[in-house]
Amino acid sequence: MSSLISYREVKLVHGDRINRIKNLNSEDWKKICLSLGLYVSMGNGKGSHCAVYKDSVCSPADLSCLVLTIPNNIYPNIQRNLVKNLLLYGINSGKYTEDDFWEKVGIQ
Repeated sequence: MSSLISYREVKLVHGDRINRIKNLNSEDWKKICLSLGLYVSMGNGKGSHCAVYKDSVCSPADLSCLVLTIPNNIYPNIQRNLVKNLLLYGINSGKYTEDDFWEKVGIQ
């Protein structure tokens, strides 16, 4: 299987579940990322986003290590993009699947 290039290429098998997570906040997303084995950097930068990296060894200067940025204020309409960005890395790396994601969120 070839690697996906953009989160827009990720096709959700369970896209209907997005409406069930529309009220997740940034703390919820950080917990989900941690449970998927990703590194959530709490201390880099002073902006309104939190960076999520492949692992704790990755340098914040290496953009190829960046998986996702989590805004402090999450609006329901960006939930799908957050899911797809996480799945893009999971699928390309083979570390987790869409089913793994939904299991970590607690939605089956």
